Amino acid sequence: MPKKETLKNDLSLLYLLLSLLFMVKVLVFPTCPPDLMRIRMNSRKNDSSAKTKSAQLWLNGRVPNGFWDRVSNKKAYMRWLGVQLGFRRKEDWYQITKQDFHSNFGGGLLANFYEDSPQQAVFDHFPNYDFKRWLFRSAPQGYWQDKKNRIEYMDWLGVKLGLNSLDDWYQVSRSHFHTNRGGGLLANYYGDSVFRALAEYAPRKKWQPWSFHTVPQGFWQDVDNRRAYLRWLGKQLGFTKLSDWYKLNRQHFSDHHGESIFISYYNGSIFNALQDYRPNHNWSREKLRQARR
Repeated sequence: MPKKETLKNDLSLLYLLLSLLFMVKVLVFPTCPPDLMRIRMNSRKNDSSAKTKSAQLWLNGRVPNGFWDRVSNKKAYMRWLGVQLGFRRKEDWYQITKQDFHSNFGGGLLANFYEDSPQQAVFDHFPNYDFKRWLFRSAPQGYWQDKKNRIEYMDWLGVKLGLNSLDDWYQVSRSHFHTNRGGGLLANYYGDSVFRALAEYAPRKKWQPWSFHTVPQGFWQDVDNRRAYLRWLGKQLGFTKLSDWYKLNRQHFSDHHGESIFISYYNGSIFNALQDYRPNHNWSREKLRQARR
C-alpha cells in the first residue's frame, strides 16, 4: 500500500479515537467551569452545615414545643454534649455536672426530663452500660438509704481492693472508703466505722472490732467490750488458768491490737488490766513483779 494511503488511514483512525474520547468525557464527566464547580461545592457544604444547625435547635436558646419529647433529639443532644466536653469513653461521663448542661443549652432538658439529675440523663443515654452511681461527683439523693445499694458498694470495694476473704477486710481503713467514693456512705450510715459497715455487710461473721485499724468511737468505754478483748487475748496467748495472766506484759497488747486500750484505759498498767478483767479475783502485785523477773 502506498505510504500516503497508509498515513491517511492512520489519521482517520486517530480522529475516530479522539472523537470517542471526547464523547466519553462529555457523558461521564460533564464539563463545568472551575468557578461554578467551587460554588456548587460550597453550596453543598453550606447545605450540610445548615441541616446540622437546624437539627441542633438547642443552639437557638429555646426549642419548639415537644422537641425534647422525641428520643432522637435527646440522643442527638447528648452526643453533641459529649463532643463539647471532650468525652471519648463512657467512663468520662462520671465527671458530668449540672453546670455542664446549663452552660451548653441543656438546662431545660435536664430539669424537665431528668429531675435535674445529670446521672439520670447519662443512664437514659447509655441504658445498657453498668454505671456505678457512687463514681459520679455525688450519688443520687437518697441512694444510700437502700441497703441493697450499700451492699453493692461493699462488693465493688472488695473487688477494687483485691480482697479474697472476709478476714482481708481487717486491713481496710477509713481512707480506703474516702479514696474510693465511699466517704459519705461511711460517715453518714456507719458513724465513720469500718467495723459497723462490715457488721451489716457480713452479719454472720463474728467480727473482732479491735482487729481493725481503729475501733468504733466509744468502744472501749463499755466494760463488756474490754473484757471481750481480754478473753480473746488470753486465748491468743494460750492462757488456760488465772495464774497464767501474771505472764501478761505490754508487748502482748501491742502485738494483738490492744495498744490503745492499754494506754487509754489501763494507764499502761498490767495490774489495772487484770483488775478490770476479773474484779472479784484477789490479784497479787507481788506475783506480778515476780513473773517479770
